[in-house]
Amino acid sequence: MGLTELVKTVLVVPEHRLTEVIRELYDFEWVHVEGVGAGLDEKVSRASDVLRRLSLELDTVISSLNISVEAGIINQLVKNYRVHKERIEVEDVEELIEKLRSDAEPLIREAKESIESQRRVREELKQIEILYSTLKTLLDFNIDPSRLQKLKRFYAVFTVVETRSVDEVKKSLPTSHIVDTPISKNYSALLIISPRGEEERVDRVLRGFGVKPFTVPPDLPQNIDEAYSSIIKKMEKLEEDLRKAEGGLVRIREQAGPRIVAMKEAVQVVEELLHRLGRRSGLKRFRVINGYVPRDMKKEFESRFKERYGVFFEEEDGGHEDHSPTLLNNKGVVKSFENITLIQGYPRSDEVDPTPYIAVFFSIFYGIMFADLGQGLVLALFGLFMYKRVGGENLKQWAKLLTILGISAAIGGFIIGEAFGFKIHFPFPKPEVLHLVEKHGEGTQFNMGEVLKLIQFTLFLGVIHLIIGYTLSFRKALKHREYIEAFTAKFPTITMYIFGIFFALCFFGAGGDMSRIMSSENPIPYLGIPTKNVAPIAVGGAVSSIFIIILGRGIVEGVFKKKGGIVGLIGGGLLEVLENIIHFMSNSLSYVRITVLLLVHTALLMLLNASWNALGWSSLPILIIGNLGIMALEGLMVFIQALRLHLYEFFTKFYEGTGTPFKKIKPDTSHVEIIFKK
Repeated sequence: MGLTELVKTVLVVPEHRLTEVIRELYDFEWVHVEGVGAGLDEKVSRASDVLRRLSLELDTVISSLNISVEAGIINQLVKNYRVHKERIEVEDVEELIEKLRSDAEPLIREAKESIESQRRVREELKQIEILYSTLKTLLDFNIDPSRLQKLKRFYAVFTVVETRSVDEVKKSLPTSHIVDTPISKNYSALLIISPRGEEERVDRVLRGFGVKPFTVPPDLPQNIDEAYSSIIKKMEKLEEDLRKAEGGLVRIREQAGPRIVAMKEAVQVVEELLHRLGRRSGLKRFRVINGYVPRDMKKEFESRFKERYGVFFEEEDGGHEDHSPTLLNNKGVVKSFENITLIQGYPRSDEVDPTPYIAVFFSIFYGIMFADLGQGLVLALFGLFMYKRVGGENLKQWAKLLTILGISAAIGGFIIGEAFGFKIHFPFPKPEVLHLVEKHGEGTQFNMGEVLKLIQFTLFLGVIHLIIGYTLSFRKALKHREYIEAFTAKFPTITMYIFGIFFALCFFGAGGDMSRIMSSENPIPYLGIPTKNVAPIAVGGAVSSIFIIILGRGIVEGVFKKKGGIVGLIGGGLLEVLENIIHFMSNSLSYVRITVLLLVHTALLMLLNASWNALGWSSLPILIIGNLGIMALEGLMVFIQALRLHLYEFFTKFYEGTGTPFKKIKPDTSHVEIIFKK
């Protein structure tokens, strides 16, 4: 578990064998190549230009046809959607690029022609629809534009303008009488009646808005009735043409869509290969390829390449460099919790992978907060169902995580003896660990004594969680050879926290009386040791830790190493002590939320199950819907809280998450499988 140890390698190959080595590295797969160099050489640059053009055109087609690149999780769950991988077998990269170009261009051309055809038909149909609405308006109001010109005392004009311009036209012609009526979403018909003598003004205003008096187009009968009938026939034909064009696009999307997406992914793979392997090395006849391979595959890498190429390894103390990539190596159920780790980011190669710790504590926290045997089993079954239905490794890992969390919640429900909020009695002996709810006559309420026990337990879990976090911080400082920081700040912080916990237990053992803390015979909680025996150790240890934090760095760096003012270093240590005290209290109390969310979960179920006592079997639909709602809401809240306890209380002690992921030369693809024939 944790991080795979990597070895830095340098591969020197003749320039004329670059294509061959690309094929062999792609076949080896487990190598992370760093794209270093002055830039792409001329040949690779031309190939990259071809790929870039193909990528842009395929993107345009995918966007225009609304082709789904990834199936949504709902589709996968409901329809059992499966992605068929396009298989491409070629000899080398040049053949792959040529094949992608020759296969993609006819599809792109056909799609573009269909898209352009649909656009033209839509545009023509839009204009025809405006003309149709205009003619219909003329018929409805019995207006003949040719007769309007024969009026002697008035200048009458019928025209069509954009609806947003109607008010401006009216303001520009205050002496004219204007009747407007909408004929479509964006256009309106205007009948403008003005006194004779204002013809020039009216025409000038209309020209200003880019319109002119309406006339029947010359390709139509000049009779309004006949023009209207003719335009209806044209509309029907265009609508039929549009349906055919849309049907053609649907056909292309359904038949060629998966292949188009596969080619787009293949283009991305080749672009990445050329970007990482096609850079100049500064040598005329040789190409230098820098990368990393897993240490356990070092011999295999050497046996494959050393006979024909120059292979060199750079050994590092500890096997990792600060700038080397990160390859996670978790197996089984622990691997599913990598998704939680990666929310914060990849661990650096010199950091500890927190995934194994997350697997333990996240499951425990979730199991306590969502403790219910029935709902936990439902969640686990849903996770198994999701695992069977979805495709893609990442979604499968989330499905496994849901299953694990459901099992954890079911175990928690078994311990408290509840399923869907109802008390259950098992036909076999079961250790009664916790009784959260007790009955009093017809009613139920929380058992406050058991609630306090649960709060104490969750605080204890929080203490263990935080101590692990502080310990990993100390380990990280040692690994970085920051020994002064490790022994004057990190380690004293751990001891200060541990002795502070013992001091708090002594305080409770003495009944909250500080004056009796050194003399009380009362046993401290959990351990049962008399308070007076533990208090001196707790106080002495805490005070010693505080003095080391305040004075340690000042003495080492200020007195012995002469690196800074001792007063400033002591002041920094004092601030660190105050900051530690605040963090100790706030971080520890955060874990009380685990109990609070379990109480909220239980209270919601108690409220819901009251309907069973009132209605009996008639309440079954209410119970089903209510439980589903609680599972959705409460399950998400519990997940967020467990995540928060790791991101803010745990990770902040030691984890940065600024690492670079290890990228195999052969990436994991969803839609295409590229095979280089040997």
